[in-house]
Amino acid sequence: MATVDSNIRARTKPYSDFDFPFKKHPVTKDVPIKRDVEAVKQSVRNILLTRRGEKFFDPDFGGSLTEFLFEPFDSIVEAEMEERIINTLRNYEPRVKVLSVDVTDLSYRNALNLKLEVQILSPENLTTDIEFIIERLR
Repeated sequence: MATVDSNIRARTKPYSDFDFPFKKHPVTKDVPIKRDVEAVKQSVRNILLTRRGEKFFDPDFGGSLTEFLFEPFDSIVEAEMEERIINTLRNYEPRVKVLSVDVTDLSYRNALNLKLEVQILSPENLTTDIEFIIERLR
């Protein structure tokens, strides 16, 4: 488990973002919006799953975590993943402070389970878990 301190101050406005995959709302016929905690969770997941070099004019953006899928999973790979996750979120997601990172090997299905404990920097300073599975799509 890794712990990180942050000097970023909390914001007073609520966070919001478009809900992916951009399906229109059945009543309003508009793109749904995710707010506060759910918006931040979606952002963290998208940043970490983006491959480096995929975003134009910012070749360092993203976590490129899929690179670790076919590495032999050991303590060195786990530490490297934790470091990359912490550094990526420190640089590209100022709304969160990473409290802990837990990576579980799911080698029987060629996947990794990622669980983050983060503090969302808002007036309430909420702590939440973000959990998702990293797996090859094709």
